[in-house]
This record gives sequence, C-alpha cells and structure tokens, in this order.
Amino acid sequence: MKLINSTLLSLTFLIPTAYADFNGGGQAYLKGDYETAANEFIPLAERGDHRAMYALGSMYSAGQGVEKDLGKSLALFTEAAKYGRADAMYKLGLMYETGEGVPQDLKKAARNYQKSAKKGYPLGQYRLGLLYMNGKGVKKNPINAYSWLVIAGHYFIYNTFNSGKEIEDNSNQNQLIFFQEQEKDRIFDEIIKHLQTIKPDLSPDDIEKIRQKVVKLSKYRTKYHPNQVKNLKIEPNIENLFLPDTLH
Repeated sequence: MKLINSTLLSLTFLIPTAYADFNGGGQAYLKGDYETAANEFIPLAERGDHRAMYALGSMYSAGQGVEKDLGKSLALFTEAAKYGRADAMYKLGLMYETGEGVPQDLKKAARNYQKSAKKGYPLGQYRLGLLYMNGKGVKKNPINAYSWLVIAGHYFIYNTFNSGKEIEDNSNQNQLIFFQEQEKDRIFDEIIKHLQTIKPDLSPDDIEKIRQKVVKLSKYRTKYHPNQVKNLKIEPNIENLFLPDTLH
C-alpha cells in the first residue's frame, strides 16, 4: 500500500478515519456533495478498500471534491486493479489509450482492456473490440473485433430490456454511476454502427469463425447478465448483426 500512502498521506490526517463510511460517501456523491464523498473515501482507500480506491480515482480524474490530479488517479486505479477490479483495469486502459496522465501506450491500453474484458466488463470488451477493429495496440483483426463488440453488445441489449436494473460487483457496491440509461444507449448505438461497418467485408468463413469465437467468449459475459436473458427477445432490425444462434 506504499503507493496509496504516498498519494493520500497529505489528506488523511484531516479526516476522522473511525467514522469513514463507504455507503455514506456513495450517497453524498449521488447528491453531488463531492467534498463529503471524498472525505469518506480517502481514509477507506488508505486502509485498502478497493471500492473507495476506484471511487477516488474517478474523482481525482474529474476534479470532483478534490483537486484534479491524474497522477493520484492513476495510482488509485492501479491499486484497485490489483484487487481484481475490472472497472479499474478499464480505466487504466483508457488512460493509456488517450495518454491522459500517462504517456500514450496503446499496447498497455490493450493489455488492460483485455484483463477487464475477460472479467466480463462490457466497456473493457467494447474498447478492446475497437482496438482490434482499428489495429491499435494489437494487430488488426476484424474477427476478434466483431466478436468482442458482440459480447459487449449483449450486455447493453439485456440491460436495456431489464427494467433498468443496475449491476453490482461482488462487494455489493453502489450502482456504477457510468451506466446511466443515456450513456448505455449511446454506447449501444456506437456498437451497432461498428458492427454495420465491419460486417460487409466479412466472408461466410469469417462469419463462421465469429460464431465460434462468440461462443468461446460468452463465458466472459455471464457475470453481468441476469438469469432470465434466455427469455429476452432482440429487436428484428439488429438481430442479424448479433448472430442470434449464439446469443444465449
């Protein structure tokens, strides 16, 4: 925890750690009281709470309740990722892809997205698919691109038709703020457009390889999907893009 100690030491002595509460911090964040949220999260992160590490990393990245500091954001996401947090791995990938707070490194971005994707995180799957589509950080591969985009798209289909139920991690943390309905719709629309761009250049042999790949990768999506997904129907105008026989 030396990394966290060095980034937060200057702040923690101001906060009574005995009363730090993650749920209280989460409620304060949802109300827009970012300073109170930060005061709750900082001592928790110092004690090794990966939920607080991730939340604080996001807040330092945006300058919410704390002064914007991408170095601290990077440190916190790095520590949170060590606890197996797929969302933190995704955020690290995004920082390396965009060069925000770190020198741009597309190979590191791809590695972090892949770790996130294999833990079932839809945004990691989505960004990994885009890297394969554009040949950035990985060798261009339309089969891998299409397959990962399909797997990511499954989440947005199911979540859209699931009465807005939000996902939770294994620690029963607060809902992920990022997955607001508008944002989900936007990303899903982007996935559709990318699939439509890729599909015309696919041969029948490519399609078969994608079917097999999607089946193989499906194990990386079940964690984030409700049990009743087999009973859900997909809109006809997008059904052919998602290879319906491999959806469930």
